[in-house]
Amino acid sequence: MSDVQDYDVVIIGAGINGAGLFRDLCEQGLRCLIIDKGDFGSGTSAAPSRLIHGGLKYLETGEFGLVAQSTLERNLLLRNAPHLVHPLPTVIPIYSWTKGIWAALRTFFGSTTAPRSRGAVLIKIGLRMYDFYGSRSRVMPRHKMITRARALRDIPALTPRIKAVGTYYDAAITGAERLVLELVQDGLTARPGSKALNWADLQSCHQGVLTITASDGSTLRARPRIVVNAAGPWIDSVNALLGEPTKLIGGTKGSHILIDHPELLRQLDGRMIYFEGDDGRILLVYPYLGKAMVGSTDIPAQDPDTVLCDDDEIAYFMQSLRDLLPGLSFSTDQIVYTYAGIRPLPNSQGVDPGLISRDHSTPELPTTTTRPFPVLSLVGGKWTTFRGFAEEVADGLLQRLGKPRKVSTRDLPIGGGKGIPHAHARQAWITDTGAPERAKVLLARYGTTARQIIAQEGPKPVLVTGTQDTSRAEIDWIARNEMVVHLEDIVLRRTQLALTGQITRAGLDDICAVAAAALGWDAQRIAEEVQRAAKLLAARHGVKL
Repeated sequence: MSDVQDYDVVIIGAGINGAGLFRDLCEQGLRCLIIDKGDFGSGTSAAPSRLIHGGLKYLETGEFGLVAQSTLERNLLLRNAPHLVHPLPTVIPIYSWTKGIWAALRTFFGSTTAPRSRGAVLIKIGLRMYDFYGSRSRVMPRHKMITRARALRDIPALTPRIKAVGTYYDAAITGAERLVLELVQDGLTARPGSKALNWADLQSCHQGVLTITASDGSTLRARPRIVVNAAGPWIDSVNALLGEPTKLIGGTKGSHILIDHPELLRQLDGRMIYFEGDDGRILLVYPYLGKAMVGSTDIPAQDPDTVLCDDDEIAYFMQSLRDLLPGLSFSTDQIVYTYAGIRPLPNSQGVDPGLISRDHSTPELPTTTTRPFPVLSLVGGKWTTFRGFAEEVADGLLQRLGKPRKVSTRDLPIGGGKGIPHAHARQAWITDTGAPERAKVLLARYGTTARQIIAQEGPKPVLVTGTQDTSRAEIDWIARNEMVVHLEDIVLRRTQLALTGQITRAGLDDICAVAAAALGWDAQRIAEEVQRAAKLLAARHGVKL
């Protein structure tokens, strides 16, 4: 078996949890392999609310440890990935003074139904607790309570039914899929002997050897000491392929829409409204790269390969917005993009989807006579807590393998967050590039990696057809440096062009032509990639070119 490559750890699934663990283990000097059947960050990790938040609503279920960890990790990400993670002022409309207290107490003590109509007293208590748990490494202001009159002056379209509003800070991420990619790239830099494969299929597991087909059709045979199953909602199917079927996952679907609504953005003025729907579900609307993000549903669902935002969910979002902001008009014509994903939550029969714990666990399949390595499954978890989750799992794996922890990831910058300039140094950095206007755009998008793209663009970058500020040289740099396999990788994940409604058929052809020149695609491959991307945009995201 001379063609077999030995790895300390093989990670199956390159979403946020798998990528975070890959980086951590590589930083400790372990030789790791991470694979994904799609692109990096293309599954559930591409379908969050794009918030980096402490989980205010988890106080209701008594998950204080999760809130404490989430608020800490939020604060760390604001420091370690400031090019992608930004503070988000948040408003909570309040419709009563005292309602919801008894329902909240029932939920706290284990009720399986979600509370409704949280009043001012309850929200004030929650926000004070949230401030307390978010005090470690604090980088943002504490909460405030605002009068009804002030709230209606600030947001005139807001429903007059409110009694007051609460305000606090969380954070949003402008490039969720990019952060996943940067974690993988950081891991490869830290441990050159490691490997990362996207669009790679796990074919079999035989006598301790995994057979994997790479995107180019080549075969890799890997012999791991330990396997980590980070496949999210696909965890049970991966475990079955490894020879031991499980029923660990009981996922719920979360859907979102992005709408083009300039007046809504003007009234939001950079703020998120975190509000209750008429059914008690927690919803949100906030500015996202020039559009308005609206979400999210929480519906039991099983098939992550076919999940999409359906018409009923869209109608629900539209009506919820009309109820919240009766001073504005909303229609489906404003929607530029839809998406959905399945949260890999623990199997929790009979529990209201909104109350299923977002905490994480790592159930283990021990070694067997035919599978000489253990399999650890990463179940649950929040986008925000990926680093802490990875640290916990990595510490356990290092102990098993008899290796010391060499590097803490707590204060380790991610990707373009390395060396990012702040305050006065920021303007000096921008000026020093020689292209200050372009540098502002690219620094916000890529962090310090922007310098390489600016150098490639030259003094007069040509924009991609139909886009606001994305250049053809930028696409060329992405294609050559960011492990692109398909056109959709660029359109949906390396850039935010599809998500923000900037993709036209001419633009798709333009991007594909640039990628083809960089990657050596022939005419047939170009036609296939354009057709594939256009079909995906229409079927899964409501974008018809």
